[in-house]
Amino acid sequence: MERVLTRLFASILLPLLTAAPVSAQAPLSPSTPPIVFSPGTGDGSPAPMVPIRPTLACAALPQTQAILAVPPSPHRLDQKLVNQALAAYAKHNCSYGRTSGPALIVVVDFAKKSSEPRLYRIDLRTGQGIDSPIRVAHGIGSDPNDDGVIDAFSDVQDSLMSSLGAARGGEIYVGINGLSLRLDGLEPTNRSMRARDIVVHSYSPALPRYFNAAVMMARGGRPGTSEGCFVVEPDKRDWIIQTLVDGGFLYAGYSGVLPTPKPLQTPSGQQVVFSRGTGVSPTVPRRPAPGGISEIPAGTPGTPPTAPIPPAPAEPQQ
Repeated sequence: MERVLTRLFASILLPLLTAAPVSAQAPLSPSTPPIVFSPGTGDGSPAPMVPIRPTLACAALPQTQAILAVPPSPHRLDQKLVNQALAAYAKHNCSYGRTSGPALIVVVDFAKKSSEPRLYRIDLRTGQGIDSPIRVAHGIGSDPNDDGVIDAFSDVQDSLMSSLGAARGGEIYVGINGLSLRLDGLEPTNRSMRARDIVVHSYSPALPRYFNAAVMMARGGRPGTSEGCFVVEPDKRDWIIQTLVDGGFLYAGYSGVLPTPKPLQTPSGQQVVFSRGTGVSPTVPRRPAPGGISEIPAGTPGTPPTAPIPPAPAEPQQ
């Protein structure tokens, strides 16, 4: 039996072993083309670079405070609100062992009328942006009289109101209002922002329900209202979203004395109940739209409930 196994080994296995490469790293045959791996995509093209968010060391906050304490000007952010925003920034970015935060932040002064620019994108390193605000819409629930002045704030679901406090930017998504950014509230006054779908967005050029020039002229310069979202003009949308995405800092404040909520009733004594998608109660007759501009209820959550708004464009005929 041993002789049989020896002959089998010599005739079959021994030729195979002698033909095998001595090492696993033996070079390939010259006729075999080498495999070359390229980083990123595999085709040699450069991988896209994600811009790095500039940061500010927490130790530099006193210097930032001095930089932002400049003489007041007509459009400059109120100093009281500057101090509140920096205090919230330190609380949420410079505690529990954290030593830095985003160098660019967004601050909104809801004490100003909606017809006034009131959203500030501020560079904490230089103070740039503290006197150059842009416009932003507020929630219809916070302005039931639709006069451009906020009367109340809330974080309650379906209140359609704006909220106060610090928030952190989340992820980008594409919704019914196009490119949008989710927000996570950091304080008791706004912790339901994500659950309420309070986001940063703009609007489609085909449906200019917020900052359309003709509509704003008919409304005395006031833009349309949202359902609590921070709505900016289309040419400012990406600028603000890129500032806040994935961990940016937003602070919504009120530079004056907070308003006292007032009960709102119709002349006949009916209590007004806001309905999602319209901004008005279905039992309360709507005011006629000035200038012959019709008011069209949005009908879906997150769609701007403005009054008045232009008609939607007609569908093309097939």
